[in-house]
Amino acid sequence: MTTISDIHNRIVAHYGTLTLQHEKQKREQKEFLYKKYPRIEQIDNEIAMLAVTSARRILEEKISAKEATESMNKLALSLKKEREDILSQNGEADDNISYECEICKDTGLVADGVKCSCYINKMREYISLPGEKINTNSTVFKNLVFDNFNLSYYPDTVDANCGFVPRKMMKMNYAKCLKFANEFNGECSENILLYGPSGLGKTFLASAIYNRVCERGYFAMYKSSYKLFEFLEDYKFGRLNKDDYSLVYDTIYDCELLIIDDFGTEFITSYTQSVFFDLLNTRLLNGKSTIISTNLNFEKIREIYQERVTSRLQNEFTGLFFCGKDIRSLKNE
Repeated sequence: MTTISDIHNRIVAHYGTLTLQHEKQKREQKEFLYKKYPRIEQIDNEIAMLAVTSARRILEEKISAKEATESMNKLALSLKKEREDILSQNGEADDNISYECEICKDTGLVADGVKCSCYINKMREYISLPGEKINTNSTVFKNLVFDNFNLSYYPDTVDANCGFVPRKMMKMNYAKCLKFANEFNGECSENILLYGPSGLGKTFLASAIYNRVCERGYFAMYKSSYKLFEFLEDYKFGRLNKDDYSLVYDTIYDCELLIIDDFGTEFITSYTQSVFFDLLNTRLLNGKSTIISTNLNFEKIREIYQERVTSRLQNEFTGLFFCGKDIRSLKNE
């Protein structure tokens, strides 16, 4: 049986293979440059010997360490400039490597050891649903992050429909989601229900949580409710090859964080009722965090789902209510 750890190991091994290939390409490229431009090899050797030369000068010429260091740095800059000029004048480059990912140079990591979007993408490929397209350049990776959340779209006066000040409410929701994402440690400290009318930023903040949690090295799944329950039903009733999708099925129940977007858009059947309760209950019992976004309020959820489901959502989830004006409409205006 393939596990999440197995997937991590496979991805790390993939990056390791790419690193070896790139190192070989760099060696071959350096040999080419040395053969074509002997002066570049001389410069590289001189730069490599600068520290030894400086130490010898301190001993033989009785100069201070500061003087030797300043002289060494000055000479190093001069040699590097000469090297760059040779390459530039001849249309050559030091690094002609073709990377799968230009962002992380095929290491899987960016600044401060944060996982690159390509690493996250590879994880998602392993646990993608049938027909699901994975795109590293999609807005899920590029734009839906906490830094891009704009509170100015929310009115700063009381909303007559809900009786709250939307901006104040959303500022609290934003802070709560940011705190959850930054403090998430792989254990179920909390479950969150994002609810309210459409177009108010629920998917945005759910995606921002997903991105931040993944960047911090934890394993999360982000699935639309419709696609998720369609998959679970197809898997259950043999419409999918279970050998091909057993990892996806197990991961839905076992991943450190599961995010279900657009809850309530799925086709409701007796199986949907049963499987959603089982999914919620299993994850709660196993200490796994779940985040759900929905356009429904609790009354509507109670009309659609059984009381035991509504009870779990009310008692086991922190509800964050979204209010204000439809941001999509405001952007169009």
